Amino acid sequence: MRDQIIALENLQKVDIELREIETGLEHYPKEISNFNNELKEDRETIESLKKELEQIIQNKDSLDSELAKNEEIMKQSEERLFEIKTHKEYEALQKEISEIKVQNSDLEEKILSLMEQIEELEKNLNEKEKTLSNKETEYGEKINEYNQKIGELKKVYEPMTQEKEKYISKVKKEVLPIYNRLTKRNGIALAQVKDEICMGCNMNIPPQLFNEVLTLSKIIQCPNCQKILYRVEKETNQ
Repeated sequence: MRDQIIALENLQKVDIELREIETGLEHYPKEISNFNNELKEDRETIESLKKELEQIIQNKDSLDSELAKNEEIMKQSEERLFEIKTHKEYEALQKEISEIKVQNSDLEEKILSLMEQIEELEKNLNEKEKTLSNKETEYGEKINEYNQKIGELKKVYEPMTQEKEKYISKVKKEVLPIYNRLTKRNGIALAQVKDEICMGCNMNIPPQLFNEVLTLSKIIQCPNCQKILYRVEKETNQ
């Protein structure tokens, strides 16, 4: 039965290492995906801000053109004032000039508001582009690091899987289901025994059962945690 314990110990060691590898192979791609998704969202936000800024600039340019056009009309109208002969025509032209001034005042207010929006958007855009640039550098380094770790884990995963099969082949068919059940439930199937205490649950082992563990005559499970019991190395050498 000693060979069974040795095979189970080796199998458990490989299983623990495989679980760690599988955890890494699941964790690192998720982290890389999270990094890429965050960068994508930041880029989309920046593109949205650029489009918004572009639209506001276009609106401002349109108002600037309208204001310039009104200024030219008003200039021409003011020059015509000196050419008018009748009082009625003079009043009509004055009214037209006054209406243009009101329009221009409204246009100037709108232009000023748009200029403030442009300034705020440009500031916000500059900050977000700077933040994105820093993230791209930081996340790029982490992504490269994680891809390297993924490669390293994949490199050892297959050989370790083969090693696991080698130890499985050494475990008796009636013992393997016990090991698999305990591994599935607890992650750990074996527990050392020292001074009649199960190191898996720290509970005392009955003397008779402890003696059976020492003789290695059969597979013994802890009455409390059900783990397969075996002696620590110090006791084995006695």
